[in-house]
Amino acid sequence: MSRIRYLAMLSGDPAALAGFYGRHFGMDELGRSAAGDVTMTDGGFNLTLLRPRPELREPHMALGLHHLGIAVDDIDAVVARYRALQPRGTVVAESGDLQHGEARIYDPECNPVTLSQRNFGLPASEPRTPRSRPPAARRRNPTAAFHRLAAPGQRAAHHPCHRLVDHRALALA
Repeated sequence: MSRIRYLAMLSGDPAALAGFYGRHFGMDELGRSAAGDVTMTDGGFNLTLLRPRPELREPHMALGLHHLGIAVDDIDAVVARYRALQPRGTVVAESGDLQHGEARIYDPECNPVTLSQRNFGLPASEPRTPRSRPPAARRRNPTAAFHRLAAPGQRAAHHPCHRLVDHRALALA
């Protein structure tokens, strides 16, 4: 059986972003790499925050969502199916550490998909059901949490995504 268990994001400051997910969503830190990558978990799903760098050898290095990871029972069988359906598809070996699976393939739109038989460092048990409304989502003012992250005595600049979102539509009961 295959299960999405991992999501990677490229971040300019993985430690600060990890602090955000820990404080606001109760995620726990699983580990850090020497390169400054941070892996968080909710107990059933991993979120790895990668620092962009040439050593990643990625086709795209824009900050934000980068790739997903799928836990599989048999990587060799998945790769064989992939090669049968995508004869020109790329398969790349990965290190299998906390921030990587054991192999990477690319979907037809060139999105990276990491595969792991080791479950990305998570227990083999079923993932817990996520909360339907995390504590931060219950706030009437969605930017208030961002402003509280500013240094004491300073007001944070507008959130970088502020211009993309109609915050009036985000007001939750």
